[in-house]
Amino acid sequence: MKQKEILSYFNLEAHPFSKELKTDELMNLPTLAKSEQELMLLIETRGIGLFTGPSGCGKSSVLRKVATQLNPGLYRPFYISHTSLGTTEFYQSCAVALGLSPLGRRSKIFRRIKSFITDLNDQKRIHPVIIIDEAQALSGDTLQEIRMLTNFEYDSKNACTLVLCGHSDLRQKLQLNVYSSLANSITYSIKLDALPAQETYTYIESRIASTGATAALFTDNAKKLIHDISSGILRIAANVAWRSLINAYQHKSTQVEKEHVQMVTSQ
Repeated sequence: MKQKEILSYFNLEAHPFSKELKTDELMNLPTLAKSEQELMLLIETRGIGLFTGPSGCGKSSVLRKVATQLNPGLYRPFYISHTSLGTTEFYQSCAVALGLSPLGRRSKIFRRIKSFITDLNDQKRIHPVIIIDEAQALSGDTLQEIRMLTNFEYDSKNACTLVLCGHSDLRQKLQLNVYSSLANSITYSIKLDALPAQETYTYIESRIASTGATAALFTDNAKKLIHDISSGILRIAANVAWRSLINAYQHKSTQVEKEHVQMVTSQ
């Protein structure tokens, strides 16, 4: 059994639930669109922002879409995802993301990063947006020190926007007294929720339609069960939908029925 055989059987031009989507193919679902708007507000407001949600709910997709929408003459996004590191290694990763040399002592790398941010603002009039994904994996020492990346001119100037993006437990972690300095510096907090049922249905239908299918490939009962199993988490919904499609192919069905989705839970 090959993927191309499954796609051909259902008249699909590509894998409908692949995460390898172009930015313009990302869903404009109301739940995701709300977070996009809030992120844009955070970037305009500047400072430190918190963006959390359950694993697989679409946070990285929202970040990617927002990054491509920024005016390149005003903003420059930088993405960092290697976060399960010590503070020195984190600053080295940050320097690499900014296109700087990661060599030298931690204090030297830190000054190099701060100088780069200042130059980008004052000389080039471009506001840097530093996105730290998987921020729940940051060490305690790094979290305590990270606020200093945004401290300019006696903490009176927002020279960059820092977005801390992570799982829901990051929000709980920041409630600890040891992180009060960072928590009190957060200018805007965004929470991405799981999708309601109708948006899960829309997601499945739109992904199928975007890959060439014209008929209703998933029955209403199948879509409902996919939502129930995934609890509205995009990544889970996509995986369950794809495995259900494989089950339908193996049983030579022209539609994905509820029983094909039920098989996923026992596989």
